[in-house]
Amino acid sequence: MTAIPLKLYDSLRQKKLEFQPRAGNRVTIYCCGPTVYGLIHIGNCRPPIVLDLLARTLRGAGFDPHVARNYTDIDDKIIAVAQKNNESADQVAARFTETYEREMKALKIVEPQHKPKATQTISEMIQMIEGLQKKGLAYPVKTSFGTDMYFRVSEFKDYGKLSKRKIDDMIAGNRIDVDEKKEHPADFALWKASKPGEPSWETPWGAGRPGWHLECSAMIEQIFPEGLDIHMGGIDLLFPHHENEIAQSEGLKQKPLASFWIHNGLLEFGQAKMSKSLGNLVLAHEFFTNYGADVLRILMLQAHYRSPLDASDENFERAESMLQRLYVCKEVAEKVAIDSPSEELPPELQRLTERCEEALLDDLNSAKALGYVLSAARVCFRTQKPSHWAAWKQIISWMNDRLGLLEEIPSTALAQIFARRLHRFGMTEKDAKEIDLQLKERERLRAEKNFAAGDQIRKNLESRGVIVMDGPDGTAWSMKRGV
Repeated sequence: MTAIPLKLYDSLRQKKLEFQPRAGNRVTIYCCGPTVYGLIHIGNCRPPIVLDLLARTLRGAGFDPHVARNYTDIDDKIIAVAQKNNESADQVAARFTETYEREMKALKIVEPQHKPKATQTISEMIQMIEGLQKKGLAYPVKTSFGTDMYFRVSEFKDYGKLSKRKIDDMIAGNRIDVDEKKEHPADFALWKASKPGEPSWETPWGAGRPGWHLECSAMIEQIFPEGLDIHMGGIDLLFPHHENEIAQSEGLKQKPLASFWIHNGLLEFGQAKMSKSLGNLVLAHEFFTNYGADVLRILMLQAHYRSPLDASDENFERAESMLQRLYVCKEVAEKVAIDSPSEELPPELQRLTERCEEALLDDLNSAKALGYVLSAARVCFRTQKPSHWAAWKQIISWMNDRLGLLEEIPSTALAQIFARRLHRFGMTEKDAKEIDLQLKERERLRAEKNFAAGDQIRKNLESRGVIVMDGPDGTAWSMKRGV
């Protein structure tokens, strides 16, 4: 075990705390997975990347993570797609589950030990509803299709403890849909009577299908009946989904569902969350074609997981440039003959691996770790000393293991980055190489303090539709859309 404690931000207690598992070094983790009714967008990739970062960090710190990431494979949206395409809900779910698996593999997500599906946990859901009904926490409502089952929020005194909301405020703020069938507007569905032609399962109160919130509680109970060390998901799930999970599970078992609640920030276009319903999304497979899965991974990791992240072409291209620079560093470092430096190192290169590890142990701060790596690279580029590159080379295996980056052969990775850039901008190889050469010449002129000549190169490029983006780790370029 590491001598430095792992600290994580707990959404329930709203502060960063030292993490210790419930038993030994075994860590039980549940992360809310996708509803498999369509192709995922890049915002859907942030929770599994954060989960992957956590699992890698835990293993590095000497813990033994046991991870479950679920599939919601029965849902109103799945049924709607099935009816539209004249296929079964099972067929829709299977097709998009397979696609999701393929995209997780492209992102180098370490395989979870458990990947439960809602349709495989029906008996556990029924048992939970029966238990909740006996405790006065669930009640039936007759509908024209059969019987729905609802959770009685007024009987669970801790409702709202995760989101810090009061029931009356939720209703006053129009956060809850008012349904005359329910005893209270805040009550939520545990089970729904199936309409004709919809998938259904037999229960003591009639045929139907599960409510969304109940699925996760049942899957957790099936896999981790002792409870969770960590429950994860996007911040958009904190209310009502995770709040309702707490009500169901803790109302039934009278003990905490999870010791820590970890929520990642959302990927946004401006101030709007990326979502299928808003139509402001970038599909993952399209991003992989245009930029590559590793660019998406580094885009996510260069920001703290709890921060919102702006999904813009400029940020995509900056992430691509960052990945390119790191592969250039790897290429140079691997050619250095010496294995370790024998002289006093600049501060940026001292204890580099240890400082990066400490950053991850401080609430998974991958942004700070990457900052250390890039700061050290700047020193290496400036000094060009073999001993400095030898020191930087030692971070490569850590980057592979903790961040899932720099695993490819540099020449291969750099060729792929270049090819995708050509594809994205519809350019010839000659045109792209000419831009790169002009930017290198501009960099030389700026280093010589000849800023006027450097600015002229920039103006010439911009007149051709080239967008020049200067940053601490070099210059990236893009093309104006439509040029």
